[in-house]
Amino acid sequence: MTELFSFSSVDEAYAKLDSLGGYVNPEEVTPLKGAAAHEVAVGPVHAGVIEPGHFRFQCMGEDVFNLQIFLGYQHRGVEEAIVAADGNLPRQIALAETCAGDTSAAAAIAFAELMESAFPDRFPVPDGDALRIRSLLLELERIANHTGDLGALAGDVAFLQTASFCGRIRGEYLNMTALICGNRFGRNAIVPGGVRVTLETEKIAELRKWIARVKPELDRALKLMFHEHSVCDRFDGTGKVSKDVARKIGLVGVARRASEEFNGDVMARALVRRVEINEAHGNISRILDGETPSGSKTVKAYDVKGGFPVVVATTPAWRGPLTHAAAFSPERKMLRYRIVDPSAHNWPGLAWALRGEQISNFPICNKSFNLSYCGTDR
Repeated sequence: MTELFSFSSVDEAYAKLDSLGGYVNPEEVTPLKGAAAHEVAVGPVHAGVIEPGHFRFQCMGEDVFNLQIFLGYQHRGVEEAIVAADGNLPRQIALAETCAGDTSAAAAIAFAELMESAFPDRFPVPDGDALRIRSLLLELERIANHTGDLGALAGDVAFLQTASFCGRIRGEYLNMTALICGNRFGRNAIVPGGVRVTLETEKIAELRKWIARVKPELDRALKLMFHEHSVCDRFDGTGKVSKDVARKIGLVGVARRASEEFNGDVMARALVRRVEINEAHGNISRILDGETPSGSKTVKAYDVKGGFPVVVATTPAWRGPLTHAAAFSPERKMLRYRIVDPSAHNWPGLAWALRGEQISNFPICNKSFNLSYCGTDR
């Protein structure tokens, strides 16, 4: 979905970008009082290659009274760099699609649709084949990440069968993406006006055969986990965010759907991923049959009459709606760029999910959301 607005001044255009929303760190910490009160600090430096983020648990004994989340330790200036690269389209594409590596295809689509709306004379609306390839890369990205998350959840409760299977199967879907465009993360394929790759008959046949082999393996791996009583005991009722709370704090994507369609706990967020994996496979099957996805819409050209246009493009990424927006001068010089990752809306949901939980449940609550540090700390 792409929208274009026109404003009479640059200040109005900037105000529209600033209104898009995003996660704001708490400014102060109010300590608990009492003999059993204590705080547990985690991060911002973590093990392995994880990005920096600080979690402060305020506890009464083993129970979490409140969780405060602090981000912003590694601001990379991606938005400013995209503006500075105005006129260098390859550089802008590379910056947009690598802002959060696990969402490269969705980010590239958002950037491309934004530029297609801003410059309809330079970048024509993609045809059916290009739209199908974009959607195919988006759905493979969704499956790969959901598969990885479900495997990681299994690992967090020491159910190693599903953890091992999903770790391998995730790689299968990444390799399918590489078959299409030469890159396991779907980079260097999507550009304003279309795509750089084609989907030949041979590739379609190989993808069909590949999916026919791998999808049953994934189904069996997930069935093992969802039918295991010890796993269900850990997931059921843990980290619950009610429908009313999800709406009030503005959750989106997987987290919102888990509260809307299920009961909003760890199990619900796992089930949503399983449902979306099946939905994505259905979409892929129709794409390979030559059908253009119903969600693909023709981008309209707008007459902004010499104003300061702001273009907002939203893509259904695997975590939820990913928004890219830009403000331009009347001469179409890019003035400001803004990226709102779905994680920006959902970090407060993780904090809410920990209220009243034992601190030992944090790992599975955290993984059930699996939010992006770098997508927010752009």
